[in-house]
Amino acid sequence: MEVYAGTPNVLLKADRSPVTDADHVSEEIVLEALSRLMPDVPVIAEEQAARGTTPAIGSEFFLVDPLDGTKEFLKANGEFTINVALVQNEAPVFGAVYAPEKCDCYLTLQGGRAFRCRLLPSKSATPYPMLEFTPLTGKPPAGRPLTAIVSRSHPRPETLKFLEKLGDPPRMTMGSSLKFGVLARGDADVYPRFGPTSEWDIAAGHALLNAAGGCILTTDGRPLRYGKKATNFTNPAFVAWRSALDAAAVHFRG
Repeated sequence: MEVYAGTPNVLLKADRSPVTDADHVSEEIVLEALSRLMPDVPVIAEEQAARGTTPAIGSEFFLVDPLDGTKEFLKANGEFTINVALVQNEAPVFGAVYAPEKCDCYLTLQGGRAFRCRLLPSKSATPYPMLEFTPLTGKPPAGRPLTAIVSRSHPRPETLKFLEKLGDPPRMTMGSSLKFGVLARGDADVYPRFGPTSEWDIAAGHALLNAAGGCILTTDGRPLRYGKKATNFTNPAFVAWRSALDAAAVHFRG
């Protein structure tokens, strides 16, 4: 947040995506914390992976995106997040999605439930009893029409074709994994993503969505899986749904 308030240094990675000094500082903070909390669990983190550094992984590992939505960070619109996910047997079982500029935090807690809390960015941790957790069930408000979320920085023609099949519903435009929080809150129903993403972009939001009654499916109707070392942890196209029942119904209709 100190970098955000100042003038970030920006470089381009090999894939031409931007990276700032905030990405690196955030990753250092998260990796240090995970090394204390669960030192025996390997961590796949975006900026380390960009440098070619990925540890050997088994059935359990962390995925970390220290700054999801770097383009939004540089636009100073607040739509950037820090994503931390724990994967077990190719599925995300814990997720934390934190938007520090908005003081907005989404996470899963014991029992496989999803919650939201207000969390101020600080150099010292907020005591757990002081946090007020609001449960998230994905239940939409009465009378709201089917609503889609589309990426602010990565529009694709395939997305428009998919939404046409759903009747061209009203849509929200948003950056970063905040989209999954909106789905888990019940404020939107579907988020199609046909452009390339990496596992660390999605896993935390996926865990949150699962815990709120939703799901993420590939375009052939299969659950999105993690630990895809052969593809450098790249995801295929997918659709995120507020409701797993809605996803099943749409896939059944074709």
